[in-house]
Amino acid sequence: MNNSSITGAALLALLTGSFASASDFQSPRTAALGGAGHAGPMLNDSIYLNPSYASFLQTYSISLNYLRFKGPATEPDGSSFYHGHYQNVSIQDGRTEVFQAGMGFTRQEDSRMVHVGASKTAIKQLGFGLGAKFILPNNSNDRIQDLTFSTTGIISGAFQAVFIIDNLLQSAAGKERGLYREYILGTKLNLQSIAMIYFDPHFTGDASGTGIYGQEAGLEFTIMSDLFLRLGAFRNSKAPFQQILGRGYGAGFGWIAPRLSMDFAISRVIAPIPATSQVFGMTMYF
Repeated sequence: MNNSSITGAALLALLTGSFASASDFQSPRTAALGGAGHAGPMLNDSIYLNPSYASFLQTYSISLNYLRFKGPATEPDGSSFYHGHYQNVSIQDGRTEVFQAGMGFTRQEDSRMVHVGASKTAIKQLGFGLGAKFILPNNSNDRIQDLTFSTTGIISGAFQAVFIIDNLLQSAAGKERGLYREYILGTKLNLQSIAMIYFDPHFTGDASGTGIYGQEAGLEFTIMSDLFLRLGAFRNSKAPFQQILGRGYGAGFGWIAPRLSMDFAISRVIAPIPATSQVFGMTMYF
């Protein structure tokens, strides 16, 4: 085997072994914001980003999302590329008085994921939530499961924050798929509803090297009352189709009509291995 063939085989092994699955799903809005938005998820995004926020979303909503991605060539002659797609569907009920809850299902290239979340407000501006995730690999009967805890505070009309502990259990099987325990502080600053600024630093103690510290940051502009432009960037964070930490950026837009939201985003991973994804989404809410 020549050197180019060895290089291609090594790249293929790295991509399929380290990138074939993801820990969580990102909607178009989340991807456009560079993974940020934990302190102010929109509609069903709270199932994946911050389960405690469902208590502040007094709607019943159903969401459909589709993600496709493509990375570098895995063959020396460039004939084959790392690529794939995910489908996602979720439902959330923020109207129930006892507690608010949601559930999402994601089909990946090599597995299926189920996310559930429930929340309750202690006082009007303070909410607590607990989420669970289940990963079902296609080639195994094993089931990987973990938990998420979060608490959201609506400090004022201009500022809100959340503290999240993701992957509380951090099992050995989960760590093999990048499910490391992660501490996230999410913040949202609302500038008179013209622009929203999100900054979400996080700490992952078991990540190697400088990867223990990372962040996602995003900007969301209100172009018109129903049209939004979004930009974001991330460092030492996972894209939804990668298990290793990387850096990159996102961009997208959203349109909100009565009882309907439609969104699109492009997310670009710059390093360590470049890859690009497009995410389409539609949410009906009542």
